[in-house]
Amino acid sequence: MRYLLLYFKGMLMGAADLVPGVSGGTIALITGIYKELLDSINAVSWSTLKLLKKEGIVAVWKKIKGSFLLAVFGGIISSILLLSRLLEWLMINEPIGLWSFFFGLLIASIVYLIITDLKFDLTSILYLVLGVILSFMVTQLQGGQVEISLWYLFLSGFIGISAMILPGLSGAYIFFVMGVYQTILSYLRQVQDLVFDFDQAVFITVGSGLAVFILGIITGLKVFSKFLTWLLERHPKQIMAVLIGLMIGALHKVWPWQNEIPSPTSTIENTAAVFPNAYLTGDPQILKALLLMIIGFALLFLLERAKNFLGK
Repeated sequence: MRYLLLYFKGMLMGAADLVPGVSGGTIALITGIYKELLDSINAVSWSTLKLLKKEGIVAVWKKIKGSFLLAVFGGIISSILLLSRLLEWLMINEPIGLWSFFFGLLIASIVYLIITDLKFDLTSILYLVLGVILSFMVTQLQGGQVEISLWYLFLSGFIGISAMILPGLSGAYIFFVMGVYQTILSYLRQVQDLVFDFDQAVFITVGSGLAVFILGIITGLKVFSKFLTWLLERHPKQIMAVLIGLMIGALHKVWPWQNEIPSPTSTIENTAAVFPNAYLTGDPQILKALLLMIIGFALLFLLERAKNFLGK
């Protein structure tokens, strides 16, 4: 039962990582697997793998918490493959409903972490404000288009995964800023299409692009998780305050009502959060948005109750 719950949490992380503005690290943090995830990733090293001959597969598997990693990353990968098309459709056809749900989930996450992890002293408040400012500044970056080369895909994967494991900073948003978001979504769709309609030319193009991108993700995940673990071990109170601040600073990008602002320097339009009565794109759908916000808010606490009932 524990690994089924871990798989479900991984699916939530994968779904969150697909949406610009929402972080899979946030889901890991609020569902109680964040620290264990970092520890397990750090346990996978060359020195550990060299123990295979001496201690055997079973001992090494336990050392790296292989079952835990398999359940979580299995859920993440499954979610990305299953939901990439659906989320892309929702972002185009039901943006207010989708963003409302994630806004409610993020608000609940912030409330929960403030209650459970934030120390109300001057130092923690200052670090929280620092996190808010940093996150807000990052989310002000505008997406741009660049020529997508293999080395740039590697760099995008390296930087994006670093943001994905930080609560509050969205890896998908970083991909958007770097101009590779639509390319990655397209690759994911084409991979699924190749199963039913194989094309060698497409396979080579998509396969090489995804392989380099995934290599960047693996490298960034390994490097950045170790650094973040080091910080959490030495300055847990301050880092938790910064992480909560990062989540607060990203709230405006998840706000359901966004008006597009044309940019003279980019072919991709930036957006600004507005009140529903100032929403220019169409019907603000206030009742539906409020309902989905409530559902998103409630889901967090249902997950927390499930964690306490079934055990981590």
